[in-house]
Amino acid sequence: MRLDAIIVGGGVAGLTAALYLGRFCRDVMLFDTGKQANRVSHAAHGFLTRDGTSPAELINIGREQLARYETVRIQSDEIIAITPSENGFIVTVDQMTSFATRKVLLATGLKDGLPPISGIELFWGKSVFHCPYCDGWERRNQPLAIINDGAPAIHTAKLLRVLTDDLVICTNGISALNAVERTALNQYGIQIIETPIDRLEGQDGQLEQMVFSDGQRLSRQGVFIRPTSIQHSALATQLGCLMTPEQFVQIDEFGRTSIAGVYAAGDLANRVRQVVMASAQGASAAIGINMDLIAEDFG
Repeated sequence: MRLDAIIVGGGVAGLTAALYLGRFCRDVMLFDTGKQANRVSHAAHGFLTRDGTSPAELINIGREQLARYETVRIQSDEIIAITPSENGFIVTVDQMTSFATRKVLLATGLKDGLPPISGIELFWGKSVFHCPYCDGWERRNQPLAIINDGAPAIHTAKLLRVLTDDLVICTNGISALNAVERTALNQYGIQIIETPIDRLEGQDGQLEQMVFSDGQRLSRQGVFIRPTSIQHSALATQLGCLMTPEQFVQIDEFGRTSIAGVYAAGDLANRVRQVVMASAQGASAAIGINMDLIAEDFG
């Protein structure tokens, strides 16, 4: 049996695509290992009707709603290879199991790396964040810090300064900020601390203070960082998909990659990492897949 589509990744992008394809009675198999980058987050925000819902609950709701679509199946196996075939692709799970499919949708997301600061992983997704749009409102009027430097630090500072007037940039070492940038930040009351950070301290996921290498302490209730993010899966590269200069998978408006029959949606193809964006891309990619299947079937 040849499937209409295999979706690799069961986050919001993959589940939304499965929903759209299921509603056209497409034979779909979705593979998900449960390693979404936002699984550590306390809540997802900015998604209308689901604002404040935990990522895990969003996934559970999505799976429950997919259950009514008999042509959509969900597997927990990890895909180890995708090989082009005469009429589509062979998707390999292990040495004994493979599936034939007409189309492949990659929704494997990104993998985040945190700054090498002791204790930071204890607060990640709870009081250490990466996106002011996602978590800034909950930290409004609180003492906040940005761990970053240069243009990215200034960008985040401009966003957070709207929400709080108690804001510090911690560059974790000698800063690259020039005199003009420092003066501008100072005018808005944004302090710059260049002393290296030794560790973060707090309880039950709530940050309480930052401890610097010289022993000084800074009371903070939230920190915003810019994690180093890489592709969670090598499948797009192995298939030969073109990448953008920022190393996202290059796609068109309907999720088509440079490889015919391969589509991408979600964080692996979008620098704006928000649940609502991932859902929208999943929908667009599913529409692209369905349109292309129809074009093939109807000539």
